[in-house]
Amino acid sequence: SSYAVETFSNCPITTLYLGRNISYDYSYSPFKDKTTLTSLTIPNLVTSIGSSAFQNCSGLTELIIPNSVTSIEDYAFYGCSGLTELIIGNSVTSIEEYAFYGCSGLTELIIGNSVTSIEDYAFYGCSGLTELIIGNSVTAIEDYAFSGCSGLTALIIPNSITSIKSGTFRNCSGLIEITIPNSVTTIESYAFLGCSGV
Repeated sequence: SSYAVETFSNCPITTLYLGRNISYDYSYSPFKDKTTLTSLTIPNLVTSIGSSAFQNCSGLTELIIPNSVTSIEDYAFYGCSGLTELIIGNSVTSIEEYAFYGCSGLTELIIGNSVTSIEDYAFYGCSGLTELIIGNSVTAIEDYAFSGCSGLTALIIPNSITSIKSGTFRNCSGLIEITIPNSVTTIESYAFLGCSGV
């Protein structure tokens, strides 16, 4: 089954349960901008969370991504500023550009050992984030991925990382402790610009 653009336009949805074989056509998700949505259940049959799927669902507070999901596409949860808890399943391999951009309410983030890449601006502006654990399978953290995460105080970069990209941790002004392993051979421009506590 599929949903088309504006399927739920002007519907004040608060609870959403996604069934099996769900997809949507056109580039605009039918769930985008549903600010009244507070509860979301993603079943184990879902394998990918599509582009802009829940963009600007600012009322959403808790999200569990099941182990069936292997990819979180660009802008999937962009602007979900009410999100405080995020559990990413053990099968996700990539977190795409802007996926959790501006999720300023997020306080704790654990990126499991299945994730290999965190793309540009993925967690940009997650200013409420105080705890970040990056799994040892991550080999690429791209430009500005965690820029503006001003609540972070400590950062441990895993041994799987060889390069810290441009602006990756820019303006993480709360950082006072950074552990960079011997595996890192390159730190690009602006990577830690504005980290005034270091």
